[in-house]
Amino acid sequence: MIQKKIASEGIKTLSIVDDAIYKITIQSSEESTIKILAHISGEHSESVIMEEKIVDGTLSLKTGFAPFFTLENDKLAAHKVMAIEVNITLPKKMAVIIKSKLASVYTNGIFENLDISLENGNCILIDFLGNAHLKTLAGNITVHAQKNVSGKAISKHETVVNKLSSQGKFIVEAESINGVISLLQTE
Repeated sequence: MIQKKIASEGIKTLSIVDDAIYKITIQSSEESTIKILAHISGEHSESVIMEEKIVDGTLSLKTGFAPFFTLENDKLAAHKVMAIEVNITLPKKMAVIIKSKLASVYTNGIFENLDISLENGNCILIDFLGNAHLKTLAGNITVHAQKNVSGKAISKHETVVNKLSSQGKFIVEAESINGVISLLQTE
């Protein structure tokens, strides 16, 4: 398990571009620190590290292996599975960018902007307030939005349910090729 606390001063955006993480959960809060908790299980879990870089107000997170670690090239390597799950708590009204082939993304709360592009994972936003641009290839998109959030949705090969208004202070734009899209109003 990896735990980190980062002062959020000067950070406006969180960026995760990673194909090794299978689940990303992000909660917005009243706190001023960014908390990161990563659960790693599998063959080489003790050698996995979470790299962070802050450039121009953007905190970039990426998983990697510790320096000098080399994966053995054996016949069983393809069967060695690693699972990485990341839980993040952010100050309210921060922007988030996520790109992943594997991950499913779960958020709860208020964000300045969400820009999420996934291939196989699902995207689920709970009690959402803010602007969002959500794209999946195969994953489903489900949004439970607060009032003042409007929605547009397009799924090429699946069903779309859009219960959000066509006008609001904020907008959720959801696109998928093979995923079901549900844009719902928080009760």
